[in-house]
Amino acid sequence: MEIPTNVYLASRPWRMRGRDCGASVKRRAVISQGLAGAVFLAGALCAAVALIPERARPQATASAAVMAGDPTAMVKAVIDQTTELVRDTQTPTAERDKKLREIAEDNFDFANMARSTLGYHWGQITPAQQAQFVPLFTSFMENVYLSKMKDYSVEKIRQNLNTSNVSFTGQSYDGADYAEVHSSVLLKDQPPPVKVDYLLRRDGASWKIYDLDIDAISVMANYRNQFNRVLNNDGYPALVSMLQKKVRELGSTLDN
Repeated sequence: MEIPTNVYLASRPWRMRGRDCGASVKRRAVISQGLAGAVFLAGALCAAVALIPERARPQATASAAVMAGDPTAMVKAVIDQTTELVRDTQTPTAERDKKLREIAEDNFDFANMARSTLGYHWGQITPAQQAQFVPLFTSFMENVYLSKMKDYSVEKIRQNLNTSNVSFTGQSYDGADYAEVHSSVLLKDQPPPVKVDYLLRRDGASWKIYDLDIDAISVMANYRNQFNRVLNNDGYPALVSMLQKKVRELGSTLDN
């Protein structure tokens, strides 16, 4: 069974702290490869690279103190870093991709995301397998979305930066350690605006993103559905083998 790398996003009735609660997935949607690549890895793996024009960017990167207390400031700062990097035409591709990976790993809770994609299966694998899965999942996600950027072309993404607009519409909290940052993205010639929500968890003195909702459709729920089918049909070793194969394949395309 092949794990697809197209971004089929699964909606869910409601979720608490990144977990599906009760109801099953009932519908799917597809977004373009260019937007998908920008949506996940490059722009806080959302709405940054392909979506945010110069006028919408923060004027300066938020201070560490502000970012620690304000989830919206953290998201804006990550978007600022990423947009700046993609706009830079002088940076070699390999160096740009390396820096994008570093931004992602600094600001995304890949351990939480990895656990979420396995659902109840996480508790059924050994600690050694858990330790194996987190970095494998991280590499898989990074390679998927860097390859989407390459397929769509960075030049097209740069063009989109100047033909779209984003506004942050608020933030909400679920207790002291979980938050959502709400935004709306208006794409040229594609009304109505796309609603993009960043789901964050407090990690010590900072915040980290653990999921994205695009028009109420969860990125992580999609991968959980795909992975669960493999786990239920073929088991954990088969999932690992498939992810390792996909990481190698995507890595080779990025090296070319």
